[in-house]
Amino acid sequence: MSAARELKRAGMTVRVLEARKRVGGRVHSLHDFCPQPVEAGAEFIHGVNAATWPDIREASLTVRPCPLVRHTMFNLGGGTRWLPLILMHPGAWPAFTILQRLREVGQEDLSAREFIERRGYRGRARMLAELTCTAHLPGSIDEVGLLGLLKDGVLTLENGLNHRIKEGYDSLVARIGRGIDVEFGFEVESLRWEADGVAAISRDGREIPARAMICALPLGVIQSGQVKFTPALPESKQHALKCLKAGPVVKILLHFKERFWPDWLATLACGCGPVTLYWPVFYSGGHSTDGKPAVLTAYATGPRAAALSAISTEEALETIVKDLSRLFPKAAPRTALLACRRIDWSTDPLACGGYSFVLPGGRGARRRLAAPDTGALFWAGSATESSPIAETVEAAFLSGCRAAAELQHFLQQSRRPDCADSCR
Repeated sequence: MSAARELKRAGMTVRVLEARKRVGGRVHSLHDFCPQPVEAGAEFIHGVNAATWPDIREASLTVRPCPLVRHTMFNLGGGTRWLPLILMHPGAWPAFTILQRLREVGQEDLSAREFIERRGYRGRARMLAELTCTAHLPGSIDEVGLLGLLKDGVLTLENGLNHRIKEGYDSLVARIGRGIDVEFGFEVESLRWEADGVAAISRDGREIPARAMICALPLGVIQSGQVKFTPALPESKQHALKCLKAGPVVKILLHFKERFWPDWLATLACGCGPVTLYWPVFYSGGHSTDGKPAVLTAYATGPRAAALSAISTEEALETIVKDLSRLFPKAAPRTALLACRRIDWSTDPLACGGYSFVLPGGRGARRRLAAPDTGALFWAGSATESSPIAETVEAAFLSGCRAAAELQHFLQQSRRPDCADSCR
């Protein structure tokens, strides 16, 4: 949508081909789960300098701050404690310098497991080390490459101040997409690309030619082989696709009659158990909640998400309720539960994964995937950007702006008197 807006502003004829019945992809706000919008997909504005802030302010959207660190609890297999109390345990002390150690890995692209075992982390320190490397990535410690982790800016996610959009993240997408021509229900089956034109063919046989096109398909969809590229993508692209993985992410939304977690809690990280992170959607910072619903998100990535994805929704709910009883022994989450919903991006055929990470040895893969080396076909999407933080809404937004600039340059260089400015 950001690419389409930039191109339309440049005076071009633009059409977005959208497989779903809505725009936004993995930005998906639910307005029917509870009285307030809840995010099924992307949830946070990361930091106070994100590139999407100007649109948020111009649209007069309101936000809720979500500070981390000081408002975080941890569970490493024993009691659930405030993070500073967890760090006071001598078993956690060896992990204090982990961020520094990660930045000292040099040019050797280790897996997270290799790094952890070389450093000799054990017990609580190992749990903290594994969470540092994988809590925000949908991969196992064997799959996550450290150089990709560092390049993608993932370690900065715990810094600064995040925000949620009160009206729902989809309101930002609607703002960006105002006046854009969108053809819904267009599931691409194949893309023909050449030096002077592109054509998209849908599963129901519709064919739309264009002077140029930007591919913003989710990485998992491209890797699944659902879409055929003619001719085949160059070796550099194919190699990039092998160096990235779209991993599983599962969200289970839980609406309770009332809160059984501390009012000040923003995030609960779990070193063991079926869930990676829990967070209250309507975090209050210890202040009055103003009647906001008691909604908790259970967020699982990597192997934990794969395990929740492999069982039924009823079994997954039972698993989560038992886990919450372990984390909060004095609570009765089962009797307080009003509603739940599971969102599994790995089983969504139009996503084929939550988001991506870089495998060991894959440094530079995002740059190669984004490279404008396929004639009139250009590349955008959150998997094509590493800066400032890969696989965020901001990364997707910036990738669209970059791809639009590349496409405009291409048309300016190849402009002919008889060629109208048209792109899709």
